[in-house]
Amino acid sequence: MSETPLESLRDVLSLDCPSCGARLHYSADHQSLLCDHCGYREDCNKVNDEVIERCLHQSVESLADYKIENSGKVIYNCGNCSAKLILDHDQTRINCAFCGSEKVNLEAFNRRYIRPSGILPFKVARDKAFKQFKQWIGRGWFHPGKLKEMAKIEGLHGIYIPFWTFDAMTQNQWSGEAGTYYYETQRVRVNGQWQNRQVRKVRWQWRQGQFEYFFDDILVSSSHQLSQSFLERILPFELSEVVNFDPRLMVGWESEVYNIGLKDGFVEAVNIMNNHIRMMSTSALGGDTQRNLRVHTDRSDETFKHIVLPIWLASYTYKNKIYRFIINGQNGKVHGQKPYSWVRIALAVLACILFVLLFVFLAESGILAG
Repeated sequence: MSETPLESLRDVLSLDCPSCGARLHYSADHQSLLCDHCGYREDCNKVNDEVIERCLHQSVESLADYKIENSGKVIYNCGNCSAKLILDHDQTRINCAFCGSEKVNLEAFNRRYIRPSGILPFKVARDKAFKQFKQWIGRGWFHPGKLKEMAKIEGLHGIYIPFWTFDAMTQNQWSGEAGTYYYETQRVRVNGQWQNRQVRKVRWQWRQGQFEYFFDDILVSSSHQLSQSFLERILPFELSEVVNFDPRLMVGWESEVYNIGLKDGFVEAVNIMNNHIRMMSTSALGGDTQRNLRVHTDRSDETFKHIVLPIWLASYTYKNKIYRFIINGQNGKVHGQKPYSWVRIALAVLACILFVLLFVFLAESGILAG
């Protein structure tokens, strides 16, 4: 008989090393469960037969069968930014991964969640994440020259962020007017003299068409603390490497409870789909310019998955101001906030002005013509 999800979650409570009895944890360096005490390693199951699409319109209540407490974890609520973090039950000192606050209190939840079907294990270890940050912080001419030396990192957190993925088949009909530019010569009077001038005009043509398009794995963040636009800067994740959800992979790591539900997540996915469909319709309409574009879309075969993805999250301080950055825990891609050096920006603008003035001077003096 196969192991039930509840049984597999209970196993996490006793994830002891079979060699020495110490507690195992997931190691991004070794891509396996590891005992720091004796060096015992245990490979993780990399099958993904449970990472399947589920009907979007199935009752959400019937899908919610996952209780965090059964995984050996507890939920802590940040009183500063309202983030809800899933942490090991024996973790003593807690700093919020999102805002750095220590105002994090245990919050008891008597509710069920939609259980993740898949997890993408960390590949970027802590030392590599620090290295990626140091390389990133030193790039960019418009930032302070001493930023790399003076930036003080505050608590680097390896955290699993919840996501929804959505699939849908779409049938799209579009119509609109495509304009083609053409030019006519007109006689105009300038300073008392008649001159010919080319005048641009538009020839409009009504067009229509239709197309099918299948959206596969539209990735939507279900975290209030990290916006969709912010997270998109460290995409893509290679979702083909997502494996069956195994709570053992979360031992020693933080994670977040989704606080953007399935229905609201799908609204965001529809916006992403509609923007993409409109761009495709614009391309199909063609022309030099367009007007009155109308698009109608019917969706079918709507499905979803709930997965958790690895992200390194931290903030750093520069001149008493806090900036946030994130690192893709699979490929090391970095995005974050940096201060600007207005002195360097002013020098760049001044250099451009001087270049233009020099060019004008040389042109008027005839040196360039010579």
